[in-house]
Amino acid sequence: MKYILACLGLMFGVLATSSAKAQTCSISGSDMSAFSALDYDAFNYGPDGWRKLSSQKCYYDAGASIVSWLIDHESELSSPEQRSQHYQAARNFALANNKEIALLQLRMAQDQSDARLGEMNWNAYLDAFAAWLTSDQDALGAAIMRLENQTIGADGRKPNLDAAKRFERCFTRSYIEIEQDLSCLAAPVAGAGQ
Repeated sequence: MKYILACLGLMFGVLATSSAKAQTCSISGSDMSAFSALDYDAFNYGPDGWRKLSSQKCYYDAGASIVSWLIDHESELSSPEQRSQHYQAARNFALANNKEIALLQLRMAQDQSDARLGEMNWNAYLDAFAAWLTSDQDALGAAIMRLENQTIGADGRKPNLDAAKRFERCFTRSYIEIEQDLSCLAAPVAGAGQ
């Protein structure tokens, strides 16, 4: 697995130079070393982890920092933690409009275990995201149907269905718009709150 991640790291350099749209910031080798020294919680949730870069709109670098951190910490992580980090890397690369690397990270975020994640169909959500990245409306519709077949969770919603429908609602828009534009959100239910 480290070999695969290292190869992906090499691909970042090639794709970064060919992708003028990817916004980057000035991240040094010492910054990456500082990230590497952080444990999972500090890197994923703390003020000095990848989220700091993402909040500064350094999306490409946030994604690259996650992949670099994964290379150093892969053996310490549970499968769900690995999937979560690959998914967060995919999101950041999508925000940087680097769809090729986002797709690679989504593939690595797939749940390959025999155990289901409760009632949540995680892979169907990732398939919806990948369908949007590849502009495949048919695949997006199929993934949404799989999500609609989930049972309703404790919060009264079907897991990730609303998020997947954002891709459908704003299919031709950028990922940053899908995440931030209120028009991409689900329409409120008629009569709710009255």
